[in-house]
Amino acid sequence: MKIQPTKTAKILFLHGLDSSKASKKFDAIACEHKYCIDVDYRHLSFQTVFDLYVNTIRTIKPNLLIGHGIGGYWALKMSYFFKLPAIIANPSLKPRFRTDYIDIQDHDLEHDIPQLAYIELNDEVLNMHETKTILEQFMFIKAYSGGYHRLQYPENINPLIDFFKENYGMDNIQIA
Repeated sequence: MKIQPTKTAKILFLHGLDSSKASKKFDAIACEHKYCIDVDYRHLSFQTVFDLYVNTIRTIKPNLLIGHGIGGYWALKMSYFFKLPAIIANPSLKPRFRTDYIDIQDHDLEHDIPQLAYIELNDEVLNMHETKTILEQFMFIKAYSGGYHRLQYPENINPLIDFFKENYGMDNIQIA
């Protein structure tokens, strides 16, 4: 199957814990303008990561955030902070790898910023059934009954990118 690039999106991908931009999830994103920076979440404080992503978004000026795992957590935080659309994949809503992270709260989700989720329910690391129950109150979820944490089918994110492109005019989204 040949993947056609999504030409109008400018995507910042926020990778997961112990991952990097050299991941199959980043590679699977069919977009000409996609960016990812390597972040060592385990050794950087919440505030340091927050500041790093704020500066990165102000520099790159993406019009769509995509995050996986703890990157999904940060995609939700930055989506709310910058009012940017986001796609999250098997997100960590309750990080436990550091003590300075607080759980995603309803106020992080209860707004009119377009957000979608892709979830593979057989995640062996995070409870995606619980995550789906939480998120379905706030956003559309594309769920796959199989899969695993690192995503068996990361290319399933591309139709969600296309949905944003077709319905939210990606060219018109600007960072202040």
